[in-house]
Amino acid sequence: MRTLQIHCGSFSYRPLTKAVESPEEAEQDKEARFGECLVAFVTVERDDAKDMDSVTTEAALSISEHASSVKAKVVIIYPYAHLSSALAGSDVAKKALSQLADKVSNQGFEVHRAPFGWYKSFKMDNKGHPLSELSRSFTGKVKQAVAPKEKFHKFFVIDGEGREHEIAPENWKEKKELWDRGGRYELLRVFVGNELEGRKAGGKAPKHIEYMKRLDLVDYTPESDIGHMKWYPNGVLIKDLIMDYALNKIALPWGAVKIQNPLLYRTDIDAIRKLQGEFHERDYMIREEDKELVLRFASDPGAFPFAQRMIFTYKQMPIKIYEEAICFRKEQKGELSGLMRVRNFWMTDQHAFCSSEEQAMEEYEKLTLMFGRLMDETVSGDHWVLGFEIVEGFYEKYREFFSSVVKKLGVPAFFKLMGEMTHYYAFKNEFQSIFSDGSNLQIATVQWDVKNGERFNIAYVDKDGLRRPVPVIIHASSFGSIERALASLLEGAEWMKVNGLQPMLPLWLSPEQVRIIPVNPQVHLDRTLKDAAEISAGQVRVGVDDRDMTLSKRVMEARTHWIPYIVVVGERELAGEELSVTIREGSELGKDRTEKMTASELVEHIKERTGGFPFRPMYLPARMSLRPIFAG
Repeated sequence: MRTLQIHCGSFSYRPLTKAVESPEEAEQDKEARFGECLVAFVTVERDDAKDMDSVTTEAALSISEHASSVKAKVVIIYPYAHLSSALAGSDVAKKALSQLADKVSNQGFEVHRAPFGWYKSFKMDNKGHPLSELSRSFTGKVKQAVAPKEKFHKFFVIDGEGREHEIAPENWKEKKELWDRGGRYELLRVFVGNELEGRKAGGKAPKHIEYMKRLDLVDYTPESDIGHMKWYPNGVLIKDLIMDYALNKIALPWGAVKIQNPLLYRTDIDAIRKLQGEFHERDYMIREEDKELVLRFASDPGAFPFAQRMIFTYKQMPIKIYEEAICFRKEQKGELSGLMRVRNFWMTDQHAFCSSEEQAMEEYEKLTLMFGRLMDETVSGDHWVLGFEIVEGFYEKYREFFSSVVKKLGVPAFFKLMGEMTHYYAFKNEFQSIFSDGSNLQIATVQWDVKNGERFNIAYVDKDGLRRPVPVIIHASSFGSIERALASLLEGAEWMKVNGLQPMLPLWLSPEQVRIIPVNPQVHLDRTLKDAAEISAGQVRVGVDDRDMTLSKRVMEARTHWIPYIVVVGERELAGEELSVTIREGSELGKDRTEKMTASELVEHIKERTGGFPFRPMYLPARMSLRPIFAG
C-alpha cells in the first residue's frame, strides 16, 4: 500500500464517469467539499492481500500521526491508482480502503472515504508548510495494533497560586483573569492556543538554524542520513556542559547511580518488542544473518532489562538510575526541522523504582522542582511554561498534590484530562520552552508509570520477604534531547533581540567567554598573551585574536560570534593594568556597555556569574591564528 498525504486548507472532488465495472455507489457529478483536512491518496497493491490487516494498521498509524502533527481533525481517504503499477483487484482494494478508513476513524478523526472505481476531478489548496506533504509505503511486516487516540475532554489552568481555572476549546480566549496578568501567563496563552487550536505554520525557518551555523556550533551532514547532525568543537563543548549539568546538578544530587547500556537490541526479545510500541515504523533496523536488531530508541530498551536483573528490597528504595543515551528515531522527512526534530539525539534519562505511591509522589515533586530550576538556569530563562496530561481518575485522586507542586514552582500550568489510560503513564508533565515566533518545544518531562513494573517483571522484595512488582516507576528526562536544548538556547537569544538587547548564550555555556584583541599583533601580543594566561588560570575560557586583519574586522567578528567580553589591548593598556572591557550582557542593539577592570577583576566578575555551574576549557586553540575554518 502506498500513500501520498497532503495537508489542505480546502479540498473538493466530483465523480465523473465509472472507471471499473462495479464501482462503489456515488452520485455522478455531485461535488463533495471540505475545509481544512488531511487528504490521503491511497494506492492498494497486489501484495496487500497477503496480510491486509497489518498493512492497513500500519498505514492507519501513519495517517493518524500525520493528521495529529498538523492538527487536522478531518481525514479524506481518496483512492488513487497512480502511485504504483502493481495494483490490487477491485474487491481487494475496496476492502482495504474500508478497513483503513475504519482504523483511522477509531483514532478519533472524522473520516470521509471517496468512492472507489470512478474517474474524479479534484481541487485542493495545499497548505505548503514543511509538514504538509508526506509519501509512504507500507508492507505490514511489523504487526502492531492501533492504540486508541487520546481523547482529552477536559481542560484547565492551575495558576501560580495553585488555583484552578477551567477552560474549553470554544471559550479559552475569554479567560481575561488569566491572560491579562501578562508575563508568564502570556506565554501560557501561546502554549494553550497551540495545544487547543494548533499552531499555524509560518513560512520562515526557525531562527536557531541560522544561529547554529553562524556560531559554528552544529550543521547538516550531507554524507549521512538526513536528521543526523555534525557538531563543531564549540557545539560539542556546549553539549558536554549541558550533560555535565544534567549529571552533577540533577542526577547525582537526586541520588541516582549512573549506568550505560548498548545502542543495539534484539527484536526477538519480548521486552524489546513491547517497548518498540506504536512507533515501530520509525525504528532503525539492522539485519545480521538470521537476527533482526534495532538501534536504541527512546523507550527505555536498556533501562528496563537492566532493572529486571537488579536485586533490591524495600529498604533500598527508591532505586534511582541515570543514563546518557544516544537515541535513534526515523522521523518523517517533512517533520525534520533544524535541531527541533532530528533522527539521532542525546537524551539524559532517569528512572526511580518506588515501593509506594507516597514514595513516588515525593520523587515526582523533587524532580519537577529540580527541572523548574533547570529551565531557569539553562535553556529558557523565564520563557517557559508547564503542561500536564492526566487520566481524570488520577487527577481527582491527586488533585491537591498537583495544586501544591504548581504553587511551589510558581509557574502556571495547563492541564489536559483524558478518560482512560492510553499509554504506560497515568500522568506526565512537560516543561515547554516558548519561542518568540509563537512556537513551543518540550525540553524536560516527569512521568508516573503504573504499568511497566508488572509488565516487565521489575520486582523488589517486601518486608515479608515476598517478591512484588514495583508499583510505580517515575520516568524523567532532564533533557529530552540535547539538540532541543541547544535549539531552545538559540531561540532564547532571539527573545533578547526582540526585546532590544544583543543576543547571547548564558555565560557559563558560551564556548569562548573572553576574547582579547591586540590592536597591533606585532607590538601588543606579549601583553595580550599575559592577560589571557591570567584570565585562563582563573578557569575562564579566553581566546586571543592574533590574526593579521584590521582591528575593526576582528572586533566585528567577536560581536558576530556573541563573545560575552571583548578586550582590546593597545598603547593605553601597555601603560597600566586596567583593561577596557565591552560587556555583551545587558547591552542594547547598536549600543555597547563598557567597564574598566583589571584582568583579575574580570576573572572575579565572571566567576560571580558562573559560580556553581559546570566548567570545561575551550575545545579550540586559544590563538585564533591556529584555529581551522569550518566551512558550512
